[in-house]
Amino acid sequence: MAIRTAEARRAYRLVRRNWEALSDFEEPEALVSFLTAREGDSHVKDGLLAGLVTLVQMGASARFFVALLWLGLWPGLDGVYHRCLRRTGHPPAEVVSSIAASFMSLVARVSLAGVQRVAGTLVRGTERDVLKAWHKELVEQRHRARLQLLADADGGALLVPWLTPSASRARSFNAEVEELRAWLLPLTGEDTDLVVSVLLREEDYVEVAASRGLSPETARKRVQRALGRLRKMKKKCPEKIPCPKSAGGGAF
Repeated sequence: MAIRTAEARRAYRLVRRNWEALSDFEEPEALVSFLTAREGDSHVKDGLLAGLVTLVQMGASARFFVALLWLGLWPGLDGVYHRCLRRTGHPPAEVVSSIAASFMSLVARVSLAGVQRVAGTLVRGTERDVLKAWHKELVEQRHRARLQLLADADGGALLVPWLTPSASRARSFNAEVEELRAWLLPLTGEDTDLVVSVLLREEDYVEVAASRGLSPETARKRVQRALGRLRKMKKKCPEKIPCPKSAGGGAF
């Protein structure tokens, strides 16, 4: 909702009549100008921002007051935009969309009790949430790539098409890994944890070997042998190796 529409101005006038802190700001534009100016009492600004957050959380013309918050914090949010643009490499429109979604979510849930600086909390929190979501997406992409690597190990269609990127997003990665581990256990025996750690949990051979009292080369060979056994089993008796129940049955 634009702050210059008739509906927005009516909402602002209604709140202004009952909120003394707005008495110096006859129009929404005046409030935005004060919030974005370098000069001005930071405590007064924080009090105004806290009031706007409260109005949003109460549902009072929420879209309009979110717009006021967005505009009033724009200098800080613009900095978030440029930093996220550099760090994520995502298209500008996608970065703006991510910032807006994170900002609105944060405004809706933030608890003002104990917050020292509302402006800093909202700006830094938005940046944190955007980067956290981006990192989570990146990790999930890497996990799916690892799962696909296991499925296509050494060029062979080796394992579980149910764990490729088409799998349901509703299932957590850890749940998928644990189900796969249980399914692999009778096939790869004592090497199961090595396979899971290296190919699914992205642990390097040095780390995996050290945790098990092995040399990196020994760990690597055991993983390769385990994958080799799985390929041989698939070629020898694929009809006797069922997929996990979540795959809907059938041979892998």
